Amino acid sequence: MEVLPVQNDKPSTVFIFGAGASYADGVPLQADILPQIIRDTDPQLKNSDTAKRLRRFLTEHFAQGEQEPSLEEVFGFIEFFIKNEISLSREWGVKELLEIKADFTKVVHYLISKNTKRSELFGKFWRKIAKIDPEVGVITTNYDTLADEAFDSIYPECLIDYCLDFVNFRHPEAGVPFDWWIDPKKPTENFNYKNVTRLKLIKLHGSLNWKYCTCCGQIALTPWQHEFNLKLNSFRSFMDAQVTECPFDGNRLSSLLQMPTHIKSNHNFIFSKLYDEASYLVGNAKQLVFIGYSFPEADVHIRALIRRCFSDDGKIIVINKSRAKDLKHRYEGLAKNVDYHEYTFERFVKSKVFDELLSANRVAGGI
Repeated sequence: MEVLPVQNDKPSTVFIFGAGASYADGVPLQADILPQIIRDTDPQLKNSDTAKRLRRFLTEHFAQGEQEPSLEEVFGFIEFFIKNEISLSREWGVKELLEIKADFTKVVHYLISKNTKRSELFGKFWRKIAKIDPEVGVITTNYDTLADEAFDSIYPECLIDYCLDFVNFRHPEAGVPFDWWIDPKKPTENFNYKNVTRLKLIKLHGSLNWKYCTCCGQIALTPWQHEFNLKLNSFRSFMDAQVTECPFDGNRLSSLLQMPTHIKSNHNFIFSKLYDEASYLVGNAKQLVFIGYSFPEADVHIRALIRRCFSDDGKIIVINKSRAKDLKHRYEGLAKNVDYHEYTFERFVKSKVFDELLSANRVAGGI
């Protein structure tokens, strides 16, 4: 066993992923989620008590015109009453609204997880990074596990550092045989590689494969399990056993997802830590590469992070298929030097732009 040296702690290039990067692999955009809930064509959405209760709430309190409300609008509406501890109506008190918020989280988890599959596109992304320059950092605002599950294409030459502590790292002390997982910050095998690289993957808004105990604050990483079963109202599937209870206190584990609202509060120490880790990466980066990220209004905290931490001399590279002028304007308000490429994520991964970016980063890093 040996301790990996402090490495890749201040990468000069940081990739920041938005929903557009996952769309090619079938993960729905936020704008697609509410229509799916309301149409109830999916069997679990149609028949589960959780989805029925949520659908009734949406029907009662949001006009059913040609365009459904945004997730930000609905969550912001619910949060207003909860945070101010006032009832919406006789039927919908604070307790009921907290339950609706939990229902919403479960349904969002279900809809994203059922469309999450193994991504060859992210596999190509990781392999090219490992080949040309692994000294990068990655931040994602997505809940899906596309980037995580494709990472095994460069494992164990590279190890994921989620910048969090997991119950998995304490097995067998935890008493539950979680999927084996390496804590790259502690003594570990070198797998006969000369250089094992620790690569930070910060999932700023949480992840489908993180299970959270609201009692003791522990997080369980279930690397290959990201589903939520609405019919059973549980992480349990019909075929496979999944981790559903905290090994320390037996409390029922829940999703760890930060829902889209205009004002994000970091009262949960986990999201606070992730935000601090992202701030550290951005503050030391020379260039940020935004992929499929449209800067939605609910992500004002990310705009604040960039403005607060990113150097005035830094460069922003935008990879987005949108031609919208207001999108370009959002980025131009963050840095003087902005490069815009009208690419999809798939085109970018195959492009010379990606190769040259990594090669230049390698030279700048003195590798």
